[in-house]
Amino acid sequence: MPSANDILKAIAEHLTLNPEDLDRQALLREDLTLGPIELNDLLSDLSVKFNISFEPDEVENLNKVADLISLVEDNLLD
Repeated sequence: MPSANDILKAIAEHLTLNPEDLDRQALLREDLTLGPIELNDLLSDLSVKFNISFEPDEVENLNKVADLISLVEDNLLD
């Protein structure tokens, strides 16, 4: 199973950032300036990469990179 670091690397890769530069406490909308379309693209990329799917109610409360990592980890367990 992918680790939290693997998920962080996948997020950083999608955002064209170095994983070391991506703070787990960074706010998705404010710090990373992800709008709804960019966030949807990121979620789509992660769902393909890790072969998982997200329910709409799971993604509406995502605020931080750490929330996104937890969401992916939770879906990997299902």
